[in-house]
Amino acid sequence: MAIKLNKREKIGVAAAAAAIVIFLVLQVLIFPLFEKNAQLSKMLATRQQEREQILQLQTDYRKTAEKAEQAQRHLKTRQRGFTLFSFLETLAGQTGVKSHISYMRPTTTTLKDSPYRLSMVEMKLEEITMAQLLTYLHGIETSRDMISIKRLSISKGEQKADLINTVFQVETVEM
Repeated sequence: MAIKLNKREKIGVAAAAAAIVIFLVLQVLIFPLFEKNAQLSKMLATRQQEREQILQLQTDYRKTAEKAEQAQRHLKTRQRGFTLFSFLETLAGQTGVKSHISYMRPTTTTLKDSPYRLSMVEMKLEEITMAQLLTYLHGIETSRDMISIKRLSISKGEQKADLINTVFQVETVEM
């Protein structure tokens, strides 16, 4: 049962067959390649971001390790028998605030899995000037003994308006 088609119909059937073949080639070969290419491009961008994050973390780790080594060197160069309490008392004498010390409360905490301990002193100075306080705090913060001020509270003096009272905590790591 042969169907007789005229020339125009044969061209139409051939064009339809060519369109179907082109459609199938696009669906089976070309579109999957484009999708795979898009997936690979996204994966590559993600991997590049991850690599940048890893490099940043590596840089941060190296800086932290360098700071830790520097801190250990500073701790080893500290005077034998160094204590935070005696340092603060000596500095108070040097800066002229020793007579204004109301109290000094030392505490020491042993750090887990470490040869170090955290030494802290809470201190109250009464009826001092702002300049005296700044001189004393500057002496603490600029010390090579790795001492830092953890907390600071300042209030007006009770007897003279230009004088202040302050309570602060100072801490350092000791061996």
